Amino acid sequence: MALFYKQLLLKSFQLGVTGFIATTVPLITLSSTLANTPISFETKAQDQGRKIPFYRIPARFYNGSQFSEGLAPVRIGNKYGFINKRGRLVIQANFEEVLDFSEGLAAVKLDSKWGYINREGRFKILPQLEQPDFFSDGLVSVKVGDKYGFINRQGKVVIQPQFDEVNSGFEGGLAAVKLDDKYGYINKQGQFAIKAQFEGAFLFKNGLAAVKSGGKWGFINKSGKFVIQPQFDEANFFRDELTPVKMGEKYGFINKQGKFVIAAKFDGASEFRDDLAKIKVGDKYGYINREGKIIIEPTFEDATAFSEGLAQVKVGAKWGYINKGGQLVIEPQFDEVRRFSEGVANVCVSGKCGFIRNPL
Repeated sequence: MALFYKQLLLKSFQLGVTGFIATTVPLITLSSTLANTPISFETKAQDQGRKIPFYRIPARFYNGSQFSEGLAPVRIGNKYGFINKRGRLVIQANFEEVLDFSEGLAAVKLDSKWGYINREGRFKILPQLEQPDFFSDGLVSVKVGDKYGFINRQGKVVIQPQFDEVNSGFEGGLAAVKLDDKYGYINKQGQFAIKAQFEGAFLFKNGLAAVKSGGKWGFINKSGKFVIQPQFDEANFFRDELTPVKMGEKYGFINKQGKFVIAAKFDGASEFRDDLAKIKVGDKYGYINREGKIIIEPTFEDATAFSEGLAQVKVGAKWGYINKGGQLVIEPQFDEVRRFSEGVANVCVSGKCGFIRNPL
């Protein structure tokens, strides 16, 4: 980093931790060879006559991620930048690490410190942070020394670093934090809305949050009262009206009243997406509907949740995509895959990654 910017950062720390420098300093240009470079559309890979997809953006990157807010991070050489859906590198590959965009900002690592850039590649919060996170409800957690607090989109500290851990970002005005070995929930003023009393805690979704008490998981409302008493060995948040829980050695699904709608009979389970949930039977994966009926038989070595009508599944050593009827829409041929987001998915073969379009 240029000496001028390092001096700015040093001065900010000399002034004390009352706020982080917010700025619109242009992104430092380290390389322009790939900036705004167009990539041809819809090139079809050749693979011995098998049905395979059209590449929206050819496999030319060392890795990638999903699109978020119209941009996706990619690695070129040993640095990261961002491309748009036309395959153009619109934010230079200057960074050591990056996260996806959230609420218009992305965390990027430069000279071993994290900062935040906007969609034009300009720093809104200069690189001075120890670790990154995603903005949620306009705030993001930061670590100073061994304590955590929160800053806003302008880089100003709005909740002083005082917590031992942040377990979730703000959702519905509350965030899960840890203090003195217990978890509770704070509001945006940094005050405990639900005192630190739990052994574990997840974020609030649909008005409920999973918390651990007495070695078991239950669910509380925003008043901190148990709506579903602690009784489960594992739990997660309510993404919709049903959520998977573990009882003993098996997984099932409960509703917001805590009643089992789908009996605990599976060896693994994840939340419903596109009205189907991934389940595990033995060492194979399949999918059920909301009545608990197996819609796609457990035949896959691995699988993920549905997104935009397709799910990644592993057949043998390769990954492909199935539709909600269980048919292979994209043949298993990839070493790594990610879910479809904004109409495209990142896939990798032999160490090179590109983006394929959703055929549905």
